[in-house]
Amino acid sequence: MIRINLLPIRQLKKRARLKTELLGFSAVLALVLLILVVGWLALAGRISNLKDEMVALEKKKQSYQPIIKQIETLKKEKQLVEQKLDSIKKLQAGAKVTVRVLDEVASRTPTSRMWLNSLQQSAGRLQLQGIALDNETIAQYMQQLEASEYFEKTELTSSAQTDVAKQKLKSFALTINVIVPNS
Repeated sequence: MIRINLLPIRQLKKRARLKTELLGFSAVLALVLLILVVGWLALAGRISNLKDEMVALEKKKQSYQPIIKQIETLKKEKQLVEQKLDSIKKLQAGAKVTVRVLDEVASRTPTSRMWLNSLQQSAGRLQLQGIALDNETIAQYMQQLEASEYFEKTELTSSAQTDVAKQKLKSFALTINVIVPNS
């Protein structure tokens, strides 16, 4: 029988297989590296585009700054005008109330039994000073004022007897809270 030494062929096949595996591994590694490089280049391009877009948007934003400042100035001016209008409305409302208060005082004063010497209105309060024939007239006058929708808490702050043209009369002082009725 003949013996053949197959050992070198096995080694050659083994070497060929290793070369094939090494070549396949190298090809896979090269493919992975190629994919990574292509991905990195794509991301770098996208980053570059986004930076360019950001710069363009920043320039656009800067171009709007004068308009934004103008809008802010207009808002402040609008607010000032609104405050002035509110002040005017309050003054007009206050003037109407003052006229109504004077009308109420005049219409509720019994001129045949009393007269007023002074009238002062400030900070929602009305102070009256006058002279009446007697205490009953003062009490009725206070009730008349209290019945008005413009007055509340009518208080007699002083009452004293006084002589006017040799007649004994009553001088008085009233303090009244002025209210604005809901209309």
